[in-house]
Amino acid sequence: MAKPLLERQVSLIEHMSSEAAIFGRGDGAADLEGIDHALLRVEARFSYAKRMEKIIAVLPQTFALLGSAEAPVVRAFVEGCPQTTISRLENARQFYRFLSLRWKREAPDPAYICDVAACEMACAELDADDQEPDRAKDEVCTIRSGIRRCRSVILRRCAYDVRPIFEPQLKAAPVKRETPLVIALPRGSDRPQIFEVIPAVFDLLAALDDWTDPPALFMGQDFARLLADLTAHGLIEVRP
Repeated sequence: MAKPLLERQVSLIEHMSSEAAIFGRGDGAADLEGIDHALLRVEARFSYAKRMEKIIAVLPQTFALLGSAEAPVVRAFVEGCPQTTISRLENARQFYRFLSLRWKREAPDPAYICDVAACEMACAELDADDQEPDRAKDEVCTIRSGIRRCRSVILRRCAYDVRPIFEPQLKAAPVKRETPLVIALPRGSDRPQIFEVIPAVFDLLAALDDWTDPPALFMGQDFARLLADLTAHGLIEVRP
């Protein structure tokens, strides 16, 4: 008896994103009778190539650092994380989550690749077109006075100083040291910027996740100058 159309469509989608179809390990589509399996493999590999192209576009430095480990890592990713969306950013998020879990079980090589991936993902989050509706929605929310960290700022507390990976002119290898990094997309800039701040400023920015009443903070001249400097650099916003 022929399977219902919906059931066949589900089986087809599952097969097209499977390791068997993409890498040719076994048939894996015995219940898809009447469909040319050779054509299915071609389509599956094409879809896989497009998916990986999107992910690599978001995480180019991470993939460069994977080196010879790329092939087994990607195979494990395909097997454990079927594609669920065509979104470039969401596929990259899925791969980043997969890597993060994998690196908890086995030591990454090189060790600083974790921080590189985290920074690349932050840059992509800031640079993504689909973030614009959220920003617009935020602007029309109930107005509150106070100060908060700008929505175009992401914080990353790294175990390595990975800025040389993103700034080749530094001509240095990442050094192992706790490095509080700020990833920001200043107004008028066409790409995110990565820079280090002192721990006290990092902690302050982390604390300003939502609107905070300045009088609730210690307000001296030095602190006021610091707030003015952070505002000028587009790291915090102030509403009177």
